[in-house]
Amino acid sequence: MFGFFAFQTYFQDDEVDEALPFFTAGPAPSGIEGDETTEDMAKAMNEAMADDDMPMVEEVDEPMPDMPGPATSQVAKPGVEPSEPAEAATDTQPTEETQPATEDTQPTETEPATTQPEIIVEASGSFIDRSHPTAGSAVVLGDGSGQRFLRFEDFRTDNGPDLNVYLSAAPPDAPAGEFDNDFVDLGDLKGNVGSQNYEIPVGLDLDHYSTVAIWCVRFSVVFGTAELTAG
Repeated sequence: MFGFFAFQTYFQDDEVDEALPFFTAGPAPSGIEGDETTEDMAKAMNEAMADDDMPMVEEVDEPMPDMPGPATSQVAKPGVEPSEPAEAATDTQPTEETQPATEDTQPTETEPATTQPEIIVEASGSFIDRSHPTAGSAVVLGDGSGQRFLRFEDFRTDNGPDLNVYLSAAPPDAPAGEFDNDFVDLGDLKGNVGSQNYEIPVGLDLDHYSTVAIWCVRFSVVFGTAELTAG
């Protein structure tokens, strides 16, 4: 008898899980000249992110900033019962100190009530696309103590190398090269998605530094901007 032998082939999985490219060259979302990302720049950004082992999405979700204000000591702490006022003494005879005031007695002045500081929105604006799609809102929060925070809400942009948050004197639609001419650096972008807070230097003139810019320091590219308007 003749037997037929067949070789059974075992296919092993060769699984890959590549992320999408970080950047692609092409027209800028803003349509503003100078915002375009060339092929060479896109390649350099991708390599920089790969070298830094950066994920495509770095999501943060910070709560509202802690703004104690000058009257925090007057606010009852959670879980602490306020002390009961002392009961007035009874069955006592009036003394000179408790006699009703006569015409010659001046009424005592009462101390003004201490109010709890209220956090208000001093300025706000919406992000617009520049070299990368950017969305969300930027608000300036203050409580009257001089301390202010810049807060991002519903924020989203592309991730990238060396992204910082600038307050710039350039208008939001200015050429990209103008955003780092006159600016204040609030620090590294904490995440490209989500709510986040940045403390503003005390006394900074936001009428002058009225544009929020997501700025790529390494490649001098502005990802997105928001114009802060008072009220």
